[in-house]
Amino acid sequence: MVDGALIALGAVAILDNVVAHWLLGLHRAVPDGTAATVVEIGPLVVGIVLLLVRVTRERRARRR
Repeated sequence: MVDGALIALGAVAILDNVVAHWLLGLHRAVPDGTAATVVEIGPLVVGIVLLLVRVTRERRARRR
């Protein structure tokens, strides 16, 4: 159950950052400049890591 929640959290973090922040330009943490890009990449990386690690863990658990 925890893996599923973290997979969902990772997916939401990725979608939120890509769609809302980058494509639509909504609710950015830092409005302009290079700092905005750096700040926005952090949650995206965290989302990707959560998604990949938890999907891998879930697949291993189902093989047992």
